[in-house]
This record gives sequence, C-alpha cells and structure tokens, in this order.
Amino acid sequence: MMPLDPTGLMALSIPTRNVAYADRDSLLYALAAGMGAGGEAADLPFVWERGQGEQSQRVLPSMATMLAFDDSWLEAGKIALPQVVHGALDLRFFHPLAPSGAALAETAIIGLDDKGAGRGGLVFTETLLRQDGAVAASVLSTMFVRGAGGFGGAVGQGVTAAGVPETAPDAQSRVATALNQALFFRLLGDRNPLHVDPRLAREVGFERPILHGACTFAIACAEVLRRFCGHDPARLTRFAARFAGPLYPGETLAFSFWRVAGGIAFRAAAAERAAPVLDNGFAGLAADA
Repeated sequence: MMPLDPTGLMALSIPTRNVAYADRDSLLYALAAGMGAGGEAADLPFVWERGQGEQSQRVLPSMATMLAFDDSWLEAGKIALPQVVHGALDLRFFHPLAPSGAALAETAIIGLDDKGAGRGGLVFTETLLRQDGAVAASVLSTMFVRGAGGFGGAVGQGVTAAGVPETAPDAQSRVATALNQALFFRLLGDRNPLHVDPRLAREVGFERPILHGACTFAIACAEVLRRFCGHDPARLTRFAARFAGPLYPGETLAFSFWRVAGGIAFRAAAAERAAPVLDNGFAGLAADA
C-alpha cells in the first residue's frame, strides 16, 4: 500500500448524494444490529412497522452511518478498499430519522493523520444528512487505511476522542452476536470483502472475516437505547466511539458504562478473548434522559 496522497485527498470533491431508502432498510438495519434478537417487546417498534403516532416505526439513530456511507470516492483517492477499516465514528442527532424517505448527504474530507511509514493513515470525513430541508444528523468518520502512513504528517482538521473514567463502571451488560451477522449487515451497502471472504481476511492479518465496525457501533447504540433512553431515539443527542479492535461474528460484546456529565461513557470488549473492541465511547443524552 502506498502512502496517502494528502494533496489529492484534501482537494477531492465528493458529490452530494440523495439517498433514498424504504422502511425495509430501516427494519433491516435494526435487525442487523440485533434488535429483536432477545425477544424483548420494547425492541419491536424498531423491527415492525405497525401504525402511526406512538405505535409508529422507530429508527435506530446510528442508521445515520448507513445513509452517510459512501466508498465510491476511494478509487479517485487512490485508496484500496480491502486495506480500509473503521477507526472511529462520532454522530450528532438533531431530530429522529424518518423510517423511510430520502436524505441529502453532503460529504467532505476534513483532515488526515499520519501514523508513520509502513503503518496506518487516517482519513477524517464529515457528512451532513438533511431531511425536509434541515440537518437531521452529522456523521464524523475516521477511516484507518492499513500501511498508508508516511505521507508527511497531519493535514487539516483532527478528531478528539472522548475519555472514559478509570473507575469501576456504574453498569455492565453483555450482548451476543450471531455467526451470520456480518452477512446481514453487508446488505445495507458496505460490501467490503473483508467481512465475508476468509482468504482475504487471513491475508490482511485476521483469523477469519470480522464484523463491520459500523455494525458493532450499531449494536452499542441499540444497547444504550435500551438501558438509558427507554428505547426513545429522540433522547439520544450524540453517539461516538473509537474502534479498538476487531469483533468476530459469534462473539459476545461485554459493555461497561459510566454516568458522566452530559450522558454515558462506555467501553466494550470481546468477552471470549477479553480483547478491547470499542473505547472512548460517549452517548449524549437529552436533559430529561
């Protein structure tokens, strides 16, 4: 892998997209995030379109990542898709996403960071999602490109991660994942073969295909909604985390939560390996949450 091209990437213009989606897409996203897997009745509004008002379908807020997802510019940016993994995501929510409709996605590369020659390069993108003329959510994404460092140092805007307390957690929980979870999640748009091809996974250093970072992120968002938001998407104002390591489909996510100013800090690990998966997690909660 060649080092990132900072001049070309920072000058790259990513076309604005109008992303249309149906209620089926919102339902599939929630299912791929494990909503309904435990048989909880409170999960049903996310996986069942059942009427209007309080009984209407709800959307898992992290679905903003699906609407913002766009890898069509990677070739122009001289980035090879198999070398790409998610580094971090930071979402801010201004009003709940509609169960179906369209979102205008405006994406720009805002900065790069250099981890050194032969190591990784980071690409920071920001996407604004507009619905009905207003910004519904913003998605700040950190892309880690394996072996693409050594291009001369940081460029443009950087990203600051939230901290997590070094004290005993206030709450803990565990969420099992399914062996075929990545196969469902890839149908939402991210067809990176790293998540399905055993040979490719081994070639880039994994024992087998890994779960999409965005899927792990969605699982965490669902768990926060269950435990701290009463399943109400409107109570979540921000959701962010850094991807600290891979999760293999079929493993169990072990969450630790801390109550902090403005919301909830969290971490998650693969329970079977005691290996970090998510770190620097933060869920911003509305004042009444």
